[in-house]
Amino acid sequence: MKISKIYSNDDKFEDVIFSDGLNVVLGKISNKENLDSDSHNLGKSTLIELIDFMFLKELRKGHFLKDNFSKFEEHIFFMELKIKEAKYVTIKRGVANNTKIYLKIHKNSNQNYVEEDNWDYSKLPLTSKLPERNPKNILNELIGFNEILPYNYRKYITYFLRTQYDYDKVFKLSKFRGKDRSWKPALAKLLGFNGELVRKKYDIEKEINEKDKLLKEMESELKISMSDLNRLKTLMNAKKKKRDEVAEKIDNFDFYFKERDLNKELVEEIETEISELNTKEYNLKYDISQIRESIDKQTEFNIDRINKLFEEVNVHFPDQLKKSYDELVDFNKKITKERSNFLIENLEKKHKELEGVLSRLEQLNNERNEILSVLKEKDSFAKFKKYQLELVEIENEISELSNKLDNLKTLQDIFDEKQELKRELDSVISEEKSVFNSNNELFESIQNTFTELVDKILDETAILYYEINNSDNIEFEAKITSLDEDELTSKADGYSYKKMLCVCFDLAILINYNDNRFFEFAYHDGSFESMSDTKKIRYLDTIRNICEKYNIQYILTVLEDDIPRTSDGKLYNIKENEVCIILDDRENDKGRLFGFSF
Repeated sequence: MKISKIYSNDDKFEDVIFSDGLNVVLGKISNKENLDSDSHNLGKSTLIELIDFMFLKELRKGHFLKDNFSKFEEHIFFMELKIKEAKYVTIKRGVANNTKIYLKIHKNSNQNYVEEDNWDYSKLPLTSKLPERNPKNILNELIGFNEILPYNYRKYITYFLRTQYDYDKVFKLSKFRGKDRSWKPALAKLLGFNGELVRKKYDIEKEINEKDKLLKEMESELKISMSDLNRLKTLMNAKKKKRDEVAEKIDNFDFYFKERDLNKELVEEIETEISELNTKEYNLKYDISQIRESIDKQTEFNIDRINKLFEEVNVHFPDQLKKSYDELVDFNKKITKERSNFLIENLEKKHKELEGVLSRLEQLNNERNEILSVLKEKDSFAKFKKYQLELVEIENEISELSNKLDNLKTLQDIFDEKQELKRELDSVISEEKSVFNSNNELFESIQNTFTELVDKILDETAILYYEINNSDNIEFEAKITSLDEDELTSKADGYSYKKMLCVCFDLAILINYNDNRFFEFAYHDGSFESMSDTKKIRYLDTIRNICEKYNIQYILTVLEDDIPRTSDGKLYNIKENEVCIILDDRENDKGRLFGFSF
């Protein structure tokens, strides 16, 4: 897949037609004061963002089209892709309706579909959940990307659309959102490894972390921990034993009371009824309190405020609102009156009921005292009551312990699940290490290509490799063997070296895939800057050779002042057919990408 053409419904935007080989986006600065300004003022850096947008990137804050929406609202852009010989796909996407995508398949290049109404796919929702309506999924299948990799083309496109901010790291670009698990499995698969194993490891670790978090939250909320299990079981047994002892003493007291013809059952019945009536008394007093509070808090209908509101609105709807106003006032008065009557009636009813309860309580207390007065052994009965209370307390403690043990069972289940996940994780890590240490022809070929390209451009030895870190995660590295990271950072041309490591990695991938179902292009913005002329020439010569030998399309942004000179002082010859667009800083803005500044 290559980029064939980009154009717009706005004539100020000059058509950009790309060749199959080297394409130079050339920027010319006539006003030297602009040399230090952001090069996107011309548009050479903005072009890569536009291409990414046309490859169906979701529009978010920070994107120039989003941040300058009013200036681009009427723009509709078209990008023509070359899938293979005699097969092209044009993508149509507007700025205003940027979530509705149009696709057209055609046989010839350099078409103009600005006025086209007949599209193979129309108004496709950008983020549709239906595969047959999702434009990214459809484009993925049209390209054939799904035939060689299990991921969508968008997962990898950032390697081949590197902006000026994507050269700090070879593998993890600034555009990658989220943690390693969101991109590293896809990278592993791209390099010929089992990306599914890498993904599985991250997923299991995520589950383990979630189980850990859940355990801590539950322990905190329930105020128990896994270490309490044995202690609680022992305490439960002790409480049950104590309960049985107290129950036996109560049974002995039952026999004692029967011997004296004391109707214990009658005593318990009275005690039970007194307890129930005490509860009822409390509830009735609470209800009475609430009813009184409701009566005190009744609010009057604010007639003046409503009248003022109606007067303001009445300007537009006088008759209708006047009627509504009168009805609302009458309705409120009626409801307020009915509610007051109901509350007063209910209050009287509760008072009467409370009087009955208090009267019955007085009666029962007298009966109980009469029965107890016949007891000659008051101390024995007091001891009996003490045992009863102790038994109730023990039963409550046993119930509480039982609940805690049930909760601990839940914690134990979660803990067991976590342990099973850990065993599964160990198995995956073991398998992953075995797989990564096995022969991988694709990765070895990419390594060799990478080393060769760095040597040709920088005259340095560089290696591409992986290692397994202390967390058993795969880390991919790209380094120049003669320089450590600190030296690479401090070296005068260190950043340009970092850029070249990124460039050479991307090219090594393209060379080793070399398939029209994969990307056959790379767009590197700003990779040319800050290099010595000698290395720039090596860079350009190497790119030309790669484009010709492997049929790869390469897009490079260059300022005219950055074009290198040969050893005899002559400007390096960039051919006319290699320049896809020239951008400049003329005062009328016609030389800028969109024909205006923003």
